[in-house]
Amino acid sequence: MAKIIVVTNFSASSRNALEYACRFLHNQETSVLLLNIFSFPASLTGDAIAVAAMSETLLNDERKLQQEYEWVKNNYPEINIQAEMVTGVFIDELYIKAKQENASLIIMGADGRYNELLAWDANIVDAFIDLYIPVLVVPSTISYRPVQKIAFAVNYYRRNLQMPAAMIKRLIHFTKAQLYVISVVSPNEIIDEAALGYKKAVQDNLAEVSPVYFEPEFKNIFSAIDKFTAEENIDMLLVIPARHGLWHKVFQQDHTKGIVNLNHLPVLSLKQEREFI
Repeated sequence: MAKIIVVTNFSASSRNALEYACRFLHNQETSVLLLNIFSFPASLTGDAIAVAAMSETLLNDERKLQQEYEWVKNNYPEINIQAEMVTGVFIDELYIKAKQENASLIIMGADGRYNELLAWDANIVDAFIDLYIPVLVVPSTISYRPVQKIAFAVNYYRRNLQMPAAMIKRLIHFTKAQLYVISVVSPNEIIDEAALGYKKAVQDNLAEVSPVYFEPEFKNIFSAIDKFTAEENIDMLLVIPARHGLWHKVFQQDHTKGIVNLNHLPVLSLKQEREFI
């Protein structure tokens, strides 16, 4: 049975992500862990009054977690769900819990009060880029709808690409969605015979799900992806993030200007699997 972790901090965006997860999974073959990570500020050490107040906050959050659990059981009784609270550093505890549970996916909600991907807080960005398993970030501005079109934004001319083909194919088979592969290539990139070979390897790996390939001419990669996902009514975007790569740059201020649709689209981080060439 697959294990999915849904992270909650009891905000409206977390509830939206939880509902999205329940409606997206809609089967008894998946087990959901509803996880809250409570972090004690280091500055509280030795302050008895502050520690006592924080302990009360902890008890209150435990009650909120139970309420979220009961909400799922009442509204989505088919979902196999457990709830757990842990304390510690957010990214460390999430990594430990994902490893313990052998989780195949983490789902998190992003606040929708701003019009930039920069509104993602540091915890979400770190999890999205650094964790070794896929992380789906669901903006609070969207409600679940059946996933019929999935876009995968990738530079398939990269010689070191470790293609997450298995995960993509599982996702397509699960949703029965149409896959679109968007080429995100710098206009200055040299496309030689070797690069064409890398592209063919990607296409061979994805052939069984019959993707539609889109290779736009553009100067701004992010604006091109944003425009394409809007025009094609894409329901989910897949990317392969890296700490110093293309999708880390999207969180920088100067790269978020003009991006509209990507702020209202579930984005799934995929992890490279293996060298397939």
